[in-house]
Amino acid sequence: MIKIAFPTEKCEGLEDVVHTRFGRSPCFTIITLDNENQIKEVKNIRNPGYEAASGAGVRSVQTLVDEGVNIIAAPALGPNAAVIAQEMGIKHISIPAGVKIREALETVLKEIRKEA
Repeated sequence: MIKIAFPTEKCEGLEDVVHTRFGRSPCFTIITLDNENQIKEVKNIRNPGYEAASGAGVRSVQTLVDEGVNIIAAPALGPNAAVIAQEMGIKHISIPAGVKIREALETVLKEIRKEA
């Protein structure tokens, strides 16, 4: 199974949009795919980094590690978040901000298929 996390605006699942900033996004939409890359679960969680005074990206990555995420699909990760994600074996796939999660998921699936 694959778990993909998207930073999102409003915790509205597949109809939400990719937030501009990973560590400061209000929510994450986490999509779990089965072995045939079909959606098994869509989960929305609050991002503890959203209101953090500092270390927002690192807190965000740790939250996603705790959720068992394999892929972060976001416009960019800050330098500290990128290092932690890499150390934890989480792949980053660049997705533009403002795209609906449903469309962003298709982009991620294309990337997964390319690597298979």
